[in-house]
Amino acid sequence: MNNSKISVRYAKALLQTAIEKKIETEVQGDVAVLLDCINGAEDFKAVLDSPVISPNDKIKIFNSMFEGKFQKLTLDFFAMTVKNKRENFLKIICMNYLGFYAQRKNIRKVVITSAAKLDKDTASKISSLVKGQDETSSVELFEKTDESIIGGLIVQIDDKVYDASIRTQLKKVKEKLK
Repeated sequence: MNNSKISVRYAKALLQTAIEKKIETEVQGDVAVLLDCINGAEDFKAVLDSPVISPNDKIKIFNSMFEGKFQKLTLDFFAMTVKNKRENFLKIICMNYLGFYAQRKNIRKVVITSAAKLDKDTASKISSLVKGQDETSSVELFEKTDESIIGGLIVQIDDKVYDASIRTQLKKVKEKLK
């Protein structure tokens, strides 16, 4: 089976079950923490990827870390994923769950890249502009700093990118001069 089909099916199944139990927001928080652990904690990723550590031991380690902090559904989902030998898909499953959750809740993800840190007023204005496009949506705002864009902004709203950076403008001028 295709890797993306596996991760999509697992993510949709988790979301559907969470919706039925009316805990999709709590599970979303669990999944976000789990994704952060996968991305940031090398030891955690090593445990997941290790063929030497048995599935039962992986589940015990996971439960010892998150029992009482995560929803029972999240703990059970992890156990099922490991028992089915799908733990190498957890990162993609988590990303898909967060995407499906945002889609369901009509949350728009906005990433603003600037050469210097934005002041709160500018970030707030951009957030308000995005909200103004669609009255029912809420905005999840992320800021990045990239000095290589020289100045201006690159704004990514969901899957659309608006590039008003000096770097891009200079590239366009350079192309015209050729």
